[in-house]
Amino acid sequence: MKFLLGFAVIAAVLPGFWCACKTIEELDQCAYEISFLANRNLKIPTNDGEVVGMCDNAKKGLKCLADHARECAKGALKSITIKVMNDLENHLHTRCDNPAERAEFLRHIGCFTDNSKADAVRLCADKHMVMMEKVSNMPKPLRLGGACCSSHSLRECAINHITNLCSGETGDYFNDMISDIAEENIELVCKEYSSLDKCDAKYDPATWTDLKAIMASEDASMVGKHQYKTIVPIIVKMLKEARK
Repeated sequence: MKFLLGFAVIAAVLPGFWCACKTIEELDQCAYEISFLANRNLKIPTNDGEVVGMCDNAKKGLKCLADHARECAKGALKSITIKVMNDLENHLHTRCDNPAERAEFLRHIGCFTDNSKADAVRLCADKHMVMMEKVSNMPKPLRLGGACCSSHSLRECAINHITNLCSGETGDYFNDMISDIAEENIELVCKEYSSLDKCDAKYDPATWTDLKAIMASEDASMVGKHQYKTIVPIIVKMLKEARK
């Protein structure tokens, strides 16, 4: 989930990113390997070896997405996309290849060996998926703001739950991780909607009220209300329609 924020928003608003190099299902699975808190199939690591294994899976997922970008994107778009991929790759190497960083990650991720705590954060990701599916069916002028504001809403939901269920220190750790990975690139794309306050002030009020109601819900059935594992297929849909 954290690794996808900056990448997803940029990909969602740059026409021409995706082509037929990989199937929707393949891209969805690649992205799912990176989403270590949203992915219900991943075992929360309890030792350094398991952290290394999780990192290896994330690197494979990122390589899949990066290879697709290098093979399919063109021109200036290719340069921007590869920059996003490089940022994510550098972050993974920093967190995964340094034993001290892995130990710090293990200390904080350990909170989620309690499935009830992990599921609360995963529900944030599920609700974000539902929001983005709704955004993808909106009139095109509303989609950029919807994508940006939904991403901010996801971050708030996840960090608030982590802080309340684990600790303020662990909340700060994952909030800093999101900033390291995504903040620069999200600010680049979401200039007009760079925070929830700006979304409240500038985004279409009725649309934003509807989207916020989704994230405010604690309905566990949200888990089954989205078609795919990640937002990548939703992005593909929006980009195909943007070119029409």
